[in-house]
This record gives sequence, C-alpha cells and structure tokens, in this order.
Amino acid sequence: MHRAVFLISALLLASCASAPLTPTALPRVGESPPLSQVTERSVGDVIYEIYNYRQLTGARLQDTASADVFLARWTIDSAQFLEAFQTDGRQVYCTAQPVLHVTGSGIVSSVCLVDTNNDGTFDSWNAPDGPPARKTWNKLDAPLPYKRSDSMATTGGGGFRYELLYQGLSSNVVGLLYREYADDLARPAFQQDLNYTLQPIGPTEISFRAIRIRIHSADNNKIRYEVLTGLQKRDA
Repeated sequence: MHRAVFLISALLLASCASAPLTPTALPRVGESPPLSQVTERSVGDVIYEIYNYRQLTGARLQDTASADVFLARWTIDSAQFLEAFQTDGRQVYCTAQPVLHVTGSGIVSSVCLVDTNNDGTFDSWNAPDGPPARKTWNKLDAPLPYKRSDSMATTGGGGFRYELLYQGLSSNVVGLLYREYADDLARPAFQQDLNYTLQPIGPTEISFRAIRIRIHSADNNKIRYEVLTGLQKRDA
C-alpha cells in the first residue's frame, strides 16, 4: 500500500516537471502620501515614501541543506531567498543563481524545492536546467523545514525604495529616520537620523534633499503634516 502511494506521488511530481515556471512577483510603484494633503501618522510610521521595485514572494530554509546524488551536488544556505513560482497549479521555490553542479560535465542549474503536502517542509527537488534525470522531481532524503517570506527584492538591480519614518518628539525637536533601499531591498543600503526644532508658533517647514514637509503639530504619539514636495520619481 505504501509503495503504491509513493509511486502515485512520484508520477504526479514528474508530470509537472516540464511545465513552465511562472513568476509570482508583483510590481510596486508609487509615492505616499499625496502631495499637499494633511496627513496624520503615529510614532514608528512611514510619513513619506517613494518606491519602484518588484515584491517577491518566497521562502528561506530553517537550516543550510545539501544533496549529493550521482555526481549532481547542490547546497542552499539558510539565508538564501528562494523565489516562489507557479508551475502546473503548484507553488515551488527556486534559487536565483545556479547551485547544482554536475561533476565533469560543466552543467549547472538553479534548484527548485516543493512542499507537496503543505506541511511546512520541502520534500522534493528538481533542477530546471540540469540533466534529464534531475529535471523531474526527486525525493529528498529528509524533509527541509522552511519559512515563507515576502521580500522586497529585485533581480537584475535598479529597484529602489526611499522612506522617512517618524521617531517622536523630544524637547521640541522632531526626530525622523531616512532610509534608502536598493537592489535586493532586504535591508537599508543607507540610513540617516534627522532632527528638526519646531517653531514656537504656527507650522514648521522642514526639508531634506528635495523633500519639503510642513509640520502642523507633533508629540510623542503622532505627527500631523503635509508633504509639499517629494523626491523625483525614476524608473526601476
């Protein structure tokens, strides 16, 4: 009985091996909030942002994993982002770079992993650009636990996200944090703390690079403001 179940599962996996991989990435392009609109945000919130990138849905392994089967070897580090793709109605997760190497042949390929029963562990793998025996799905010797991850990332470079965060008020000084994300967008490529003293009466206008903001009121819980000019948009 168990052997029959295994054979049926293997046939189902093999049937989707030749299906094309469809990316699940979503384009993210915009600027917020609208210019000259009075807005209220809390401490820790983004008060201004401009962005142009692709948001990738994916996963990361809990631990580094490897396989060595008939001269075909691959290793996937736990920090490596595995991008999600759809193939024949199934979601699979693939490395962005070739990680499989076939000894003596010069063949390299990315590796895709699949969780066939949705239990939070990958149980099979294939190599889309590998030798024929590895283009079909291969059972892993042991299941690989993973965590799903929605990562702001780009492939090929060019994506960006710039943002200002409100950090609160201290001794009538407003604290902001400016952050720039570029390329992989997984962590800030640059960030800078900014401080501005509020005027004793009336609104206070502040500027940073091309950004101009009029602050109507601020305290340690929230800020009420409007963005007068933002950063110039550019294509990713």
